[in-house]
Amino acid sequence: MDQSQAVSSSEFEGQIREVIRRDVAPAGQPQAEGDSESGAGSVNALLQRVAGSTFKEIDRLLDELHGLRNLLQSEGQRVQREIVKYAQLSQAAMKSTKVIAEGMTQLQSSAETMHKDR
Repeated sequence: MDQSQAVSSSEFEGQIREVIRRDVAPAGQPQAEGDSESGAGSVNALLQRVAGSTFKEIDRLLDELHGLRNLLQSEGQRVQREIVKYAQLSQAAMKSTKVIAEGMTQLQSSAETMHKDR
């Protein structure tokens, strides 16, 4: 949770406390009928604001997760392409090494034959 979310959350908690203090009658004191409806309306409005910001945060997190999923998929595809390139390069290097080794073997055989003929 970042700083703005913490402030927003504590602001909502403070507002809820204020609505409860103001609109809920202390024990033993009767509450006027209009006050009760007004208090309920305030609480409902506050809860809708809290829920709205919560839904917005959930939507933001979902968007962020979708973005991360797309990034992971594209990076996975990139890594697969790099592995294919590496495998091709490795095979080419092995073939070259084999050709060089065969050439050196032939040179060594030729050199030994020339030494014997002398």
